[in-house]
Amino acid sequence: MQMIRIEGLEKLVSVLIQGSDYFRPSNYDLVCQVLDRYVSIGGNTIDTAHVYCGGESEIAIGQWMMERGNRNDIIILTKGAHHDQYGPRVNREAITNDLFKSLERLKTDYIDLYALHRDDPTVPVSEIVDVLNEHIKAGRIKAIGGSNWTSDRIQEANEYAASKAGWLYV
Repeated sequence: MQMIRIEGLEKLVSVLIQGSDYFRPSNYDLVCQVLDRYVSIGGNTIDTAHVYCGGESEIAIGQWMMERGNRNDIIILTKGAHHDQYGPRVNREAITNDLFKSLERLKTDYIDLYALHRDDPTVPVSEIVDVLNEHIKAGRIKAIGGSNWTSDRIQEANEYAASKAGWLYV
């Protein structure tokens, strides 16, 4: 399996990443089959999100890692701050609440790669990067990223993070 390095992570990340938007405790046997096969071919990275199956995806993955005792071997990429029926949720409260809920569901005390599922261009990147780096400093997140962000916003976030000693953004 081809692997890559992501700044902030000690473990290498498999380039083939297993999706989980259909994982649920109700199809747990299938979850185990898929993840066991994925790991058997050298994969180590599972993509999930706070909103996948209403949070059930993270619950099923957490159960699988606990039963297999393999948390230290797996890279968890989960996403938070997805918009809801009321609009954008890219703010300190939503990011923090989603992160803590994901940690609980995944039965872990850290997320390897935490990405914001959506962006809100009305929120300054400094506010977003600041809260994410607070969680990195606290050990709850190892590395951060964005999903469904424009390249301009990613560049702006990276430039802001680069202006802060030791801060990360992907």
